[in-house]
Amino acid sequence: MEGIFTISLDYELHWGVFDKRDRDQRKQCYLNTKKLVPELLQIFDKHDVHVTWATVGALFAKNAEEWQRLKPVVEPDYIHERYSAYNWVQENGLPSEKNWAHFSPDEVKMIQQYDGQELATHTFGHYYCMEPNDNPQAFAADLDAANKAAEPFNAPMVSMVFPRNQFNDAYLKICYDKGIRTVRSNPDNWFWTPVADGSSGLMRKVFRTGDGYMSMGKRTSYGLSTIKKAQGEPLQLPASRLLRSWSPKYQFTNTLRLKRILNEMRGAAKNGECYHLWWHPENFGDHPQQNMADLKVILDEYTRLKSKYGMRSWNMGEYIKFV
Repeated sequence: MEGIFTISLDYELHWGVFDKRDRDQRKQCYLNTKKLVPELLQIFDKHDVHVTWATVGALFAKNAEEWQRLKPVVEPDYIHERYSAYNWVQENGLPSEKNWAHFSPDEVKMIQQYDGQELATHTFGHYYCMEPNDNPQAFAADLDAANKAAEPFNAPMVSMVFPRNQFNDAYLKICYDKGIRTVRSNPDNWFWTPVADGSSGLMRKVFRTGDGYMSMGKRTSYGLSTIKKAQGEPLQLPASRLLRSWSPKYQFTNTLRLKRILNEMRGAAKNGECYHLWWHPENFGDHPQQNMADLKVILDEYTRLKSKYGMRSWNMGEYIKFV
């Protein structure tokens, strides 16, 4: 069995951080991110790397009026109201001069133009599946809205990534009933166990960060036969590694995190295992040139591993036929 290299991207713009970041301060990052989409598509195409773009459904809309028509008929009822995208919009609005933060239909169309690039869902409103007092009917309505938003693009979505990695087994049947056949799950380490309210805790953060540079957990690659599959539920594809963004403050750790990823990829290729890398396109927005240079190193390594060990690249949806 040859190794499998998978990339999944959580494409969000401001919908992913509306509860904790200032919209105007992120303007250049979001503008850079949208400019990077065609560059990412071209470099993936050059290296024949298949990628899942888990995209917030709100990004499919072209403006606030269309978003209003598409939004779910049942909104989430979180105890912590600040996590509701709909409450945030009510308080802050979606003015047309700030469309760069909320809508991206042109980039969504670009994704569909490249072979191997899978358009997937990151829910419609960056839905948090582990928040207290949540309503499963609201989650079902959210996925209905995401599917409705995708209809004009002729893009039935079969893969999903849970926002903030709030993977919740209780929602898997709803996912399946709404057409989702594969979801990204979390690494099999205690410090990646999903928690609500963003309260990962200091020790979790320390271990998550540290594991990006040195081994602090279990093996990150896994055999195809170990992927969880239950009747009436989507496949669960564990993430292997978050590609942390380049930082001008940490030259040494920039190199260290890249070496760790390359070593893990080599291990997966040699052992015929799956390696699942993920990040947010917005992570590249602050330092696009340096982050794209790092990505080129990773994709060049994949090309070498493909030549030497026969490693293949699959997006998340392509696992469905083989598991």
